[in-house]
Amino acid sequence: MDPGLTGKVALVTGASQGIGRATSVALANEGAHVALLARSRLGLEVTLEMVGESNGLVVPCDVTDPEAVTSAIETILSEYGRLDVLVNNAGQRQRRARLDQLEAREWERVVKVNLSAVFYVTRAAAPHLIEQGAGSVVNIASIAGPFGLPRIGGYAAAKAGVIGVTKTMAAEWCEFGVRVNTVAPGFIQTPMNAPFRRAPTNADQVAAIESRVPLGRYGSPEEVAQAVVFLAGASSSYITGETLFVDGGWSVV
Repeated sequence: MDPGLTGKVALVTGASQGIGRATSVALANEGAHVALLARSRLGLEVTLEMVGESNGLVVPCDVTDPEAVTSAIETILSEYGRLDVLVNNAGQRQRRARLDQLEAREWERVVKVNLSAVFYVTRAAAPHLIEQGAGSVVNIASIAGPFGLPRIGGYAAAKAGVIGVTKTMAAEWCEFGVRVNTVAPGFIQTPMNAPFRRAPTNADQVAAIESRVPLGRYGSPEEVAQAVVFLAGASSSYITGETLFVDGGWSVV
């Protein structure tokens, strides 16, 4: 257990499923209180059962709505009186299409959910983290950001933006004792990509992905969550502005 997380207050966006749910559980297991944000109250209630009612707080919120985000932060501060860890995980995939075939509204939506929401939530949390003089922000990006992947150009652009924003925040907030890092997952088994993975017509593509990954398989949300816990806690106290790839070696071959 990381003693740097015991008794701390963490906020996880997109906590209703997948990586967000696994991260919430992992942080609670380290002794943190976890505020769970997502649009789906039902999904959040399931996550709350997993983290334990005494360790979690359900805060339904659309992170693409700046006013709703501000209200959510106020709710968390009213409940706990502090905020120590912020995990910007909320995300959304896009329809698979070449960039020239993507509708403007599709582009705008995927950028708003995957990039603008990081700005909205972090901006709302910033005064409290800075005033405390300590804190850790972990933004969830993707290997699609730095490397690009065909037919998900909007998603890739947004995730590249997350990495850029992370580096900027890290540089700006060092003087306040607030660290900011990114986790960039590779191919992970999540509800978001389950329809693609399970479709019989995609069996060859799934097999090709697994053969391209040096470790030979998709990762799990729990494996990503452990990277988040590391960057959130005291074990990474001299790390800021970095991107930690959790991709089974995909990025090095």
